[in-house]
Amino acid sequence: MTPVALERAALKSLMLLPRPVLTRLAAGVETLGRDHLDPHVRFLLALSGAKPTLNSVSVPQARQLYRDMIALLDVAEQPLPVVVDHQVPVEGDTTVLVRRYRPDHAPRQAPAILFFHGGGFTVGGVEEYDRLCRYIATRTNAVVLSVDYRLAPEHPSPTPANDCLAVWRWLLDNTAALGLDPARLAVMGDSAGGNLSAVVSQQAKLAGLSLPALQVLIYPTTDGALQHPSVQSLGQGFGLDLPLLTWFRSHFIPDPALMEDYRVSPLRNPDLAGQPPAILITATDPLRDEGLEYGEKLREAGVDVASLDFPQLTHGFLTMGGVIPAARRAVNAICDATAKQLLATR
Repeated sequence: MTPVALERAALKSLMLLPRPVLTRLAAGVETLGRDHLDPHVRFLLALSGAKPTLNSVSVPQARQLYRDMIALLDVAEQPLPVVVDHQVPVEGDTTVLVRRYRPDHAPRQAPAILFFHGGGFTVGGVEEYDRLCRYIATRTNAVVLSVDYRLAPEHPSPTPANDCLAVWRWLLDNTAALGLDPARLAVMGDSAGGNLSAVVSQQAKLAGLSLPALQVLIYPTTDGALQHPSVQSLGQGFGLDLPLLTWFRSHFIPDPALMEDYRVSPLRNPDLAGQPPAILITATDPLRDEGLEYGEKLREAGVDVASLDFPQLTHGFLTMGGVIPAARRAVNAICDATAKQLLATR
């Protein structure tokens, strides 16, 4: 058993303690005004203080820490009949990995979800999100395609956005070969991946491409300035602290002039008319306000926006479903809302 597996087993055992016991164990977090959070979340926040933060180590070390964290918290692996890796050409005469997950009972012309992972554009990848994508595919009965876009600081903005748009083009060109319904293609992502989902939807319109049938924006970052009120009010002690956000930004946006680029800050795009319907997911999260503002701007532009709010959870809950029951329920709700919307798209 690996050290991470041992830690996961121990953590899952602790999470089985009665809620009042967990509440008492997390009392130090609770006294800081976080008593509305799920007890499992408060307990996890209390434990996280013993671990180094991503911004306190080198980028390679941060990537390993993030990998270990997701392995510790995410859902268990689920077998699927079809898991295939594709190498998709992108600019720079190179390719990015796209992993395709097809569930057991997917129809011949299946709906599909193009998934962009989180991690501040600096950490994370297809391998880290493998278990989650298997879970999403099984729960939604849709094909999931997970994109290993290139990361900063080696590849700062706009490379991640350009990679993801190139994969969207590839997907449109290959729906028949992949057994997908071209009318039921969604984009989905968490945090940085939520940003990329919004950006791909915008850039597809600018490029004259078919748009996604749905964009699922899970606590997305939509503006690079980090100036929204929730960044300050929730920027300490909720799992995504302001110094870490600033560290991510320093890698992803090395040139401040890029802040105005819609591929960095989709919130700043004044023309959101004709964007795909959206499901906007929020939590108790420093990115909450910029996500809510983006949803409101979409509504003002005539776009249908459904909202799912999970105030008892914090940033990153999408990959905590293995140890936090409320996070698992939230993931299920997101999957079910996505599947329902895709089924309604014919």
